[in-house]
Amino acid sequence: MSLITVEHVARIEGHGTISVELDGSIVKDVRMDIVEPARFFEPMIVGRRFDEISLITSRICGICSPTHTVTSLKAIEDAMNIPVSERTELFRKLLVYGSFLQNHATHLYIFSAPDYVGLPSVFPLAETHPDVFQRALKIKKAGNELCTLVGGRPVHPVTAVMGGFSQEPDPRELEVFRDRLADLVDDAVATAQMFDSFEVPEFSSSGDMLALVEDDGYAVYDGDTAALEAGWRRPVAEYRAFITEEVFAHSNAKHSTSGGRSFMTGAIARVNLSRDMLMPRAAEVLASLNVRVVEKNTFLNNVCQAVELIDACERCTMYCDRLLDEGGTSVPVEFEIKAGSGVGATEAPRGTVYHSYSIGDDGFVTGGDIITPTAQNLGNLEADMRAFAPTIADLPYEEFILGMEKLVRAYDLCLSCSVH
Repeated sequence: MSLITVEHVARIEGHGTISVELDGSIVKDVRMDIVEPARFFEPMIVGRRFDEISLITSRICGICSPTHTVTSLKAIEDAMNIPVSERTELFRKLLVYGSFLQNHATHLYIFSAPDYVGLPSVFPLAETHPDVFQRALKIKKAGNELCTLVGGRPVHPVTAVMGGFSQEPDPRELEVFRDRLADLVDDAVATAQMFDSFEVPEFSSSGDMLALVEDDGYAVYDGDTAALEAGWRRPVAEYRAFITEEVFAHSNAKHSTSGGRSFMTGAIARVNLSRDMLMPRAAEVLASLNVRVVEKNTFLNNVCQAVELIDACERCTMYCDRLLDEGGTSVPVEFEIKAGSGVGATEAPRGTVYHSYSIGDDGFVTGGDIITPTAQNLGNLEADMRAFAPTIADLPYEEFILGMEKLVRAYDLCLSCSVH
């Protein structure tokens, strides 16, 4: 018996180690050892006032912070039965999509692309292909600045509050940004075409795929949870009934299953479940790519992320038009503090985020539960690793390690979030 380890896998968020157990040349087991220390956000929020929670939970992630902010607000509003205006929802969607733009650009160009062009990092790419590098920075910068425009700063938004927004962007700034987003569509299309051109292994994940869905749109802000292969659709308020978390000795993060099966959440799950809801240019480009109508190849999650970049640019352009033309208000609604329990779910770039809280009559939180995308994906990642490793076990050592790292990076993990 022998053990191959890749400590602190590069180009992912946080720290994790790949461990491969071999009996001669036969792969016996593969693990993703999560070595990040637990951070205890769930007990941290107990005893805090309801209006502090979104500011605290946004610190779970520096990239998905807009999503955690919005999801937290939705859960508390659900607990206290606080309605919000359509204008507030539009601004919240812009905020979430800002994190999509900046995260997908970072992951695709800086974390994943070097794997497919034979480079150790993005820095040589900046010298050999400066146009590609500048495209990455352009998309990421737009995402950061969209979060700033709507949320007050690029990370940990401050203007999104209970029942609305404390401040709106100036209409002239919103108009300028709308035009900028429209111009960004071609860069997003080039991104999708570039990633589609990369050769990926033939592989099919054995797990299911879960994501939010809604009847009249590509769900990122609201909707039910749907399972691709199991074929069910259930309200997010029931998430504890269809997601089970387990603790494993080799990981500081929990693993999730649904109906006894591991599952994947994220861009590939969303595209599989909601491809008919994509914006026109995104749908057109997707139809031209090497992505099947039901796609189970984990490696193509990156291509689906690129398709979502196109959709995000088109959709946010439309949202800006509506905000400029339709009027309304995002001023926080008046509400009464009362006891209750509530659930919120939103799509982060890496997959669905669930928050639930119980609140007492005094407005202080008495209990909380959060499930992040990576905590849902880890079980399926390990299942994929165990299935994929034997198919490349005969490759030279360096190529074997690169193959395993490619699979890990296809998931766009955030290991710091997974140990929230």
